[in-house]
Amino acid sequence: MNGLNIAGWFLDPQHEFVNKGNLVEAFVGQELIAYGQANTPQQTFYWHKETGPSNAEIDYLAQIAHQVVPIEVKAGSGSTLRSMRHFLETHPTSPYGIRFSAQNYSVHEAIHSYPLYAIASVVAQAESAMRAAILQLAQQ
Repeated sequence: MNGLNIAGWFLDPQHEFVNKGNLVEAFVGQELIAYGQANTPQQTFYWHKETGPSNAEIDYLAQIAHQVVPIEVKAGSGSTLRSMRHFLETHPTSPYGIRFSAQNYSVHEAIHSYPLYAIASVVAQAESAMRAAILQLAQQ
């Protein structure tokens, strides 16, 4: 409907996502909601800081195993991740962050990077971690 080359999203994402950050961010939000728990109303949350000399923003916040995990969405390579690093430094109870982008899987410091096509897998892993945490609490 939007005249987009959807095949290019999978075949050449680095080129196709240039200047389409809002579209990619909305896509990730829709996927997070679509693959979330079916018996729970799904909502998305974000974080924004306006104090000090610079602003910071996290696209989405997720609850995984009773912890808040920041999620950043990058249409391109998104290598600096200043807001993500700031969030993790100022919220020590958040053990790691997640970045969705056109790049492959990787882990660097406390940031786990996943390709855009892996959103369903990440949500499934998060739900598995939540079930394990609930079982552990129930056994205590």
